[in-house]
Amino acid sequence: MTTGQDIEELVRFVLAPGTSDDPFAHYLRLRELADVHRSERTGMTLLSRYADCRQVLGDQETFRVVDTDWMAANVPGWRPSPGQEQFLSSLFFRNPPDHTRLRRQLSRGFTARRLQTLRPLVEKEVLRALDRLAAVPSGHVADFQELVSVPLSLAVLGGLLGIPVSERPRCWTLLNEAVPAPDPAADEAARAAMSRRADEAAAELAVFFTELIARKRTEPGDDLVSACLVEQAGDPEQLTDRELALAVLPVFGAGVTTLSDTLGNIMHTLLTNPDQLERLSADPAQAERAAAEAFRHCGGYHITRRYATRDTEIRGVPVAAGSVVVLLLAGANRDPEAFGRPEEFDIERPETASLAFGSGIHHCLGAALAKLLVETVCGALHRGPALRPAGAPRWRPSVLFFGPVHLPVTVVADPRTVRSAP
Repeated sequence: MTTGQDIEELVRFVLAPGTSDDPFAHYLRLRELADVHRSERTGMTLLSRYADCRQVLGDQETFRVVDTDWMAANVPGWRPSPGQEQFLSSLFFRNPPDHTRLRRQLSRGFTARRLQTLRPLVEKEVLRALDRLAAVPSGHVADFQELVSVPLSLAVLGGLLGIPVSERPRCWTLLNEAVPAPDPAADEAARAAMSRRADEAAAELAVFFTELIARKRTEPGDDLVSACLVEQAGDPEQLTDRELALAVLPVFGAGVTTLSDTLGNIMHTLLTNPDQLERLSADPAQAERAAAEAFRHCGGYHITRRYATRDTEIRGVPVAAGSVVVLLLAGANRDPEAFGRPEEFDIERPETASLAFGSGIHHCLGAALAKLLVETVCGALHRGPALRPAGAPRWRPSVLFFGPVHLPVTVVADPRTVRSAP
């Protein structure tokens, strides 16, 4: 017999970073036991159903993003570190009217024309990534994240934002230092040193992006930052250089993280479902549907939070004003009420309206770019070398994002027709 204590243990696994290599199993079990669960231990309500998550995401009047105002009012003694302050001041953690103003300014750079401009860059960088895999001798082990996912995501986000090629690796290093992975084995001195370095890295990133924006004012290019600066000229609500820097920085950080995670998740899923990889390789025209299925089945964005602005209820479970609702998006994307055979990865699946990019006013601003990149990769895999799993991945110890930090693969055959990128 399942008890409340058993469910609370599931909640602990779901909300603790790095406790499981298969969080989907916990999402599934929690949905089966209590699809709307009020956790006594955390005081939060967890949602596992697609319809419930979509309803909350679409109801901005009742459910708002957990922002700095909520943290200050509900967490005694809370004071953000510089890194947390940058993260929480971003578009992702703002509510209207601030969110409306920031999104309106940033969306000027995410136009259909800009996406078309980026398409040749994406296609070129995908070919370069395949070339790096093809250069690995047959039978040798390579890290798919190191050779493909991270450099490819850095190139695309760097190109979008106009970050010089030479500066992109430094930005990625600083980002990982500013948001370090938790280390349960670290002692107090090590944690303090890591915290100090995180603050320093966050400050360096803020300076870098502020200086980048200042340069773009005098030397604009064909990139998102330049477009924002040009198109907001004369706007009484235009962003200052620092405001724009703190808005753009998380676009880079979250963009590279979620894209590299998702690419790694997709490759891991395809390698563990070789029949699907074979079908995709035989018919690259399936790339668009395969990408949509990948975002549903193994997207990198797993959890988001909202707080209730008033007393309400979800499926009869009371939700008190001010309390937090945790939306298990990755679990909702495998809800059998929304998707047939939800645990299966099927590149020909007809239902593709997942919550991989959220929904409502916080729907991911870069969703179209992410889709372009993943579709391009899915459509080009047949041109690269054959791969096989080479051991278990090492997963990112995070609650919000899920993906491999390292994904070992063995190159087992020469590539079919890899063409060097220009």
